[in-house]
Amino acid sequence: MNQIKSQKSERIHILGIAGTMTAPLAAELKSKGYIVSGSDQEKIYPPISNILKKAHIKTNELTISKKIDLAIIGSSYLSFSKTKVEFEQIKELEIPYISATEFIAYNLIKKESILVAGTVGKTTTTSLLVWIFTLAGLNPSFMFGGESKNKLNSIKINSSDWSITEADESIHGLDKTAKFLYYPVKYLILTDVEWEHKDCYFTAKDNFNAFKNLVEKLPTNGLILINSLGKNTQKLSQFSKSEVITYNSPQSDFYISEYLIENDKTKITIQTPKEIVLVETKLTGRHNFENILSAVSLAISLGIDIKIIKKAVKSYKGIKRRLEMYPSKRDIIFFDDFAQSAQRIKSALNSIRQHYPEYSIKVIFDSHASFLQNEQSLNQLGEAFSDANQVILRKLTISKDKNKRVTASDFKSKIGDKLIYIPQDEDIVKYAISNLKPKDVLVHMSSGGLNSINTFKKIVKYFQKNV
Repeated sequence: MNQIKSQKSERIHILGIAGTMTAPLAAELKSKGYIVSGSDQEKIYPPISNILKKAHIKTNELTISKKIDLAIIGSSYLSFSKTKVEFEQIKELEIPYISATEFIAYNLIKKESILVAGTVGKTTTTSLLVWIFTLAGLNPSFMFGGESKNKLNSIKINSSDWSITEADESIHGLDKTAKFLYYPVKYLILTDVEWEHKDCYFTAKDNFNAFKNLVEKLPTNGLILINSLGKNTQKLSQFSKSEVITYNSPQSDFYISEYLIENDKTKITIQTPKEIVLVETKLTGRHNFENILSAVSLAISLGIDIKIIKKAVKSYKGIKRRLEMYPSKRDIIFFDDFAQSAQRIKSALNSIRQHYPEYSIKVIFDSHASFLQNEQSLNQLGEAFSDANQVILRKLTISKDKNKRVTASDFKSKIGDKLIYIPQDEDIVKYAISNLKPKDVLVHMSSGGLNSINTFKKIVKYFQKNV
């Protein structure tokens, strides 16, 4: 792989270019002067299609030939016949190729490498750290898996010694081990460690061992920041050769001693080893306050000026589709969120309950994530939706594997009578228009699927126009 890294590659072709990692990577490489093309499914949807269009990158048009200097293989290349055929052609023509994960490891990760790992909070924490380091003038390279409302690209390769990377434990495509194990690391945030990717790990022990391997990579002059209240984090920190710093409980080095919610903003009081720091945010929910705490804790530990940190937190707008609020003319509140796993669902709904205790919470749930095809992943959904008054289940994604298919009845057995199965999008729109009333919160939860997002937006648009 070092040979590929050092080779001058002017024409780059990306298989599976319409991914959350590969599309921004393609745009970044194009901005660096490379000729970039790619292939994927025939129809590519927003926001990915917008990224590629804005960068003037052509997709599904190039014929594989020796003119390609380097092929980057995204994790979804096995999903489409076109990209599978092209990969065989690339091998036959002996075109140098590398996985997108390894390309990131070689070209984006720097000497002062910060990784943010764990089951929850990675994207928000990473992007906030990027914002802090950017305002501090440290010009970091970075990668995170969402669309920043501060107008940061989700991937940027810069020349400084700093990099900040959202570190995912999943295993897909050419990558045969956890993605984050490819990344060099000096500083690590560990938020929480649960067995989420059951499609990647056969047992909870396998999942734990992947994180253990990551922690063991830390150098003696590094640092690990762990969530004291996170699952398995304390246990994993014992495998670290580096300094261990803790956050999120009164016994930790950093913790929230108080927070005051005032309409659309919250004042958070953070106790640090040396002083009390007061920050202000417009983000919603305790889980976001914990994300802020983790980013602030690491930034302080690495010597970033407190004034810059406070300015960054106050001006940080968050990530699209992470409890993103939509305005309404009626006393009905709308949120769009990415949550799919039980832990994320519970965290998001609990945050809404904290901010709107007198409201009825209704959810449109699009079970889009692949791990929701595993019946074990449904076991905690009853507890996850405990703060919801009603759950509307959208049409299920049917697994190709007949043995893994789950039904609406499987969901109802876990969630209970509050669940209503409405498979047709137009019927969901009609139901919402007929049943939503003042003092309701409607939360759309989906990790993808343009039809589901458009259905939610139709409902929001109706209530924005009709008083």
